[in-house]
Amino acid sequence: MNARPTTDSQAKTPALEEHLRAWGLRHAPFAPDEKSAALFPADSHREARDLLESTAALRGVMLLTGAPGSGKSILVKTWMRGLEPKRHLPLLVTQSSLSAGGVLEILLAKLGERPRFKRSASLILLEKHLADIDPLTLVIVLDDAQNYPAPALEEIRMLLGLGGRLRSAFALILAGDEYLLGSLRLSVQRALFTRVSATAVLAPLARQDIAPYLNWQVSRAGLERDIFEPAAIDLLAEASQGNPRLLNLLAQAAWLAAARGAATTIHPDHVRSALCQVPAANAKTTNP
Repeated sequence: MNARPTTDSQAKTPALEEHLRAWGLRHAPFAPDEKSAALFPADSHREARDLLESTAALRGVMLLTGAPGSGKSILVKTWMRGLEPKRHLPLLVTQSSLSAGGVLEILLAKLGERPRFKRSASLILLEKHLADIDPLTLVIVLDDAQNYPAPALEEIRMLLGLGGRLRSAFALILAGDEYLLGSLRLSVQRALFTRVSATAVLAPLARQDIAPYLNWQVSRAGLERDIFEPAAIDLLAEASQGNPRLLNLLAQAAWLAAARGAATTIHPDHVRSALCQVPAANAKTTNP
């Protein structure tokens, strides 16, 4: 009888489980943990979270910007999960290619309503829904906001005035790359730009935070010891330039290289192996 073919996922799982057992880890380190709402206490992340809190409370408009991989999405999603459900109704929109009509449709769909054929009917339905949940504050987060076409952002701006009240109909968070603020300054988006009440920029991790960040990630995976040699940390800091996503990718690849070699500590050679495997880091080292 012929053996059933083994898929890649089936072949890799036992090896990964062996590595985790050998290192005494609950799960793979340097990976997002859906069960945890913890965030590493970097200064810029703390400041951004404070502004997110006040923006939601005051129904303001906030820009959260930073380079790709700086942690915007993780910060926003973690913060949203911690909002008091008796005060806020968080709603995350990730489809950044929406048209103006698509914005209204997806908001209604996410609120459990069926969009109407006519825009006017959909607006009436959204206004009624907001009135029904009052005093609950709807908190809308647009991820990758720099990719939204101008008509979609204009639609969002007009929806802020829905209901004709003195305060905005909802709180709005625009999360995007470092070019988002500049694009909103353009004349086509000036009306939305003038409503922005707060901005926060997620900076790269400071050099002195790299080792604590790596240790924090390891402890979240269940291991309470230093696993990196100082020289390995230096290489990771230099290659990642403090970008959390790239740092996690490199650290995880270095850990796997160490685990495959039956090592219990991550050496510089393991990091060099990771540098060859992670395309983003490889691009940084090969392109001036």
